[in-house]
Amino acid sequence: MKRIFILAFATAVLAAGAARAGADVRFGADVPIGDDGRLFVSISSRYFDRDPVVVEDWHRRYYPDPDDLAVALFIGRHCSQDPEFIFGLRRQGLGWFEISNRCRVPVDAYFVTLKRDPGPPYGNAYGHWKKHRRDRNHVMVLGDDDIRRLVGARMIHEYYGVPYEKAMKWRARDRDVQSTMAREYRQRHDEKRKDGKHNDDKRRGDGDRGGRDRGGKDHGKGNDHKGGKDKRD
Repeated sequence: MKRIFILAFATAVLAAGAARAGADVRFGADVPIGDDGRLFVSISSRYFDRDPVVVEDWHRRYYPDPDDLAVALFIGRHCSQDPEFIFGLRRQGLGWFEISNRCRVPVDAYFVTLKRDPGPPYGNAYGHWKKHRRDRNHVMVLGDDDIRRLVGARMIHEYYGVPYEKAMKWRARDRDVQSTMAREYRQRHDEKRKDGKHNDDKRRGDGDRGGRDRGGKDHGKGNDHKGGKDKRD
């Protein structure tokens, strides 16, 4: 019976991960595409499977750091503690790793096994994790920035379905996970931007014909008409 329960639990965890992977959708006109905050609330609500009104409230409470909102929702997803309990610990000045420990979130939840060392700014965190996995007596410590980046990278990876190494690079180059998630959303769903890019590409393609239209007529682009001769002659 115990074995059946463990297998069922593992299956549920894997199914939840699969449901989150590549969870990106277009939210429509109700979510302004130029509003990073609104986009991030909608994305976080879908990714963490929480009511948008609840996520919007916590987004305000963790302002101005959306990474802290992501970490709080991540910890809440991996434990049975109420969001108010997590927020209360944070207001007491506790670091995210200490809060994670108090909520009994396993440290492995923050990491994805990689084929090679990810390098800065993730190298130290991964180095500590590898040591922790080899030696259970080793005291594992992660700073707030480590946890913010790791949670952000996992969120990008699972929500947009991009390789984890790419997600890590995206998160490292931006000031916060909200900026990354909103920018990628616009890349995928801003129809006006796509139409504009298409038209620009079309215009560039026409211009590459050296100033000639489809009928082969020369409109004089790049020509010198002095003496009736082209400079290229």
